[in-house]
This record gives sequence, structure tokens and C-alpha cells, in this order.
Amino acid sequence: MAPSLECPDLRWSVEEIKSTPSRADGVQDQDERVERFGACNYARKLIRVIFNSEKLHEDSCNRVQILACYYVQVFFMFISLREEDANVVAVAATFLACKVVDLPRKAKGVLRALNQVRTQLGEKELLEEDQKRLWERVLRVELFLLRVLRFDFDVALPLDALAGLAEPLLVELTICDVFRSACKAPPQQEASALRQKLLEVAERFTLDSFMGFAPLLAQPRVVAAGALCIATRFIRREMATPELCRLLSLADSSLDAAEVKHVVEEILNVFRTKRETPPAGAT
Repeated sequence: MAPSLECPDLRWSVEEIKSTPSRADGVQDQDERVERFGACNYARKLIRVIFNSEKLHEDSCNRVQILACYYVQVFFMFISLREEDANVVAVAATFLACKVVDLPRKAKGVLRALNQVRTQLGEKELLEEDQKRLWERVLRVELFLLRVLRFDFDVALPLDALAGLAEPLLVELTICDVFRSACKAPPQQEASALRQKLLEVAERFTLDSFMGFAPLLAQPRVVAAGALCIATRFIRREMATPELCRLLSLADSSLDAAEVKHVVEEILNVFRTKRETPPAGAT
């Protein structure tokens, strides 16, 4: 692994996304999306098993999952899917994410959880010698990720922007004709009642966004806006996506409606990819 570690802000353009190392190796766009999605899903399964027996706050577990998926996505912006096994990268990303969220786990604990995941997927458990070889690969991937990240773990996450963006969006909804005309109670009352569910649904869409390219293309605040847009439309079907993107740009002048709409499309691509991904453990 000795590629050029360019792209210091770890953000890429649409054209750069189309020219990943995997694409250069002949992997088609949708195939790459499917393999990346599978690796992120593997990491999320592993994390849930690792913390299954603990009374871990949901927010902490979500942050580990988001970071692990982010590290998977970043890794494959530098390394081809044909050069390193995606599930090995998922394990390394999980191991690193646990440490970054201050919930470190020892290798033995991660490997024990990994064997549980393998059993759930109908795969054989790794024997001691196999575990040793795997862990050597995991540590190499982790070291590579540390170099890419430049040991900077202060990563801004969209989760932290959701509440701050939701409030002004709800205000904009109360003066939106489409929303007002669909209200059966005073608009302010319906908007207030919408707040908690909106944040819960938007958080789920934010987690899912990291299984695709959105966090590599846009700043965390824009990803949060995209998740809020989809969540609002999911709850209030009368609200169209273009109108919600416009309202979000009015709610926060730093947001561009076109950029938010692009993030919405990228998040929706995750669900399109999910439909094309074989069930875990399928042969």
C-alpha cells in the first residue's frame, strides 16, 4: 500500500468519485457501490455484536458505526477493492472507530465478535492461526488509515448538526403554503409535534448516508440537511424534495439548495444499492 495520499480535506468531487482506484481496476460504478455498501454493513453488524451485551448509549454506538463506515469509504478512495478484502477493511475500520469514540476494544474481543458474525452469516469460525494472519492485515489497514487521516480524529459528524438545522426548518415549514394547507391543527402546533420524530428519522438516514458517497462529497452540515430533507418528506408526503431543499437554504444561508438536493440523491442511492446487494451470507 503505497499510493499518493493526496486530498488533505478528505473531500472529493463527483468526477473524482468516478475515478477511484477500483474503477481504474475495471470495477463498474454500481459494483463498487455494492461492495462498499457490503463492507459498511459488515462493520455495522460487527459493531452491534461487540456492544450487544453492554448498556451502551445509542448515540455512542451510532457514532462508532458512522465512523467505521466513513473509514471504509475513505480507504477505498486510495486503495482498490481488488487490492484488499473489503471485510478486512471493515474490521480495521471498526477497531479504529471504537478507539476514536473512546470505546476501545482489545483484539481478542473484536475477533470473538467477528467469529459470532461469521457464524450468523453461515461461515466457519476463524481458527487461532487464521485469526493471527487476519489481525496482521487489520493492523496494516489501520496504519494506512491513520496515515490518510493524518492522526486527526476530530471529525465533524452530521449528527451534531441535525438539531440546529431542524429548528429553523420547522419555522420555515410553518410559513410554507404547502405545509400549512395540509395541517389539521395550527401550523406551529403541527411543526412542534413533528420535531422529535423528525430528528429520530433524520438520524437513521444520516447513518445510512455513510454507506454511500454523500459524506465524501459534501460537508457534514450539508449531509445533515440532506437527511432532514428525506426525513421530512418521509413523514410529510405533501412536501416535495425541491421545496424542502429551498426551505433548508432559507433556514441556513450557508446551504445551497442544489448541493442539498445532490446529497439527497446520494443518500437515496444507498437504498438503490441495498436492493442490488445480495443478502449477507449468500453464495
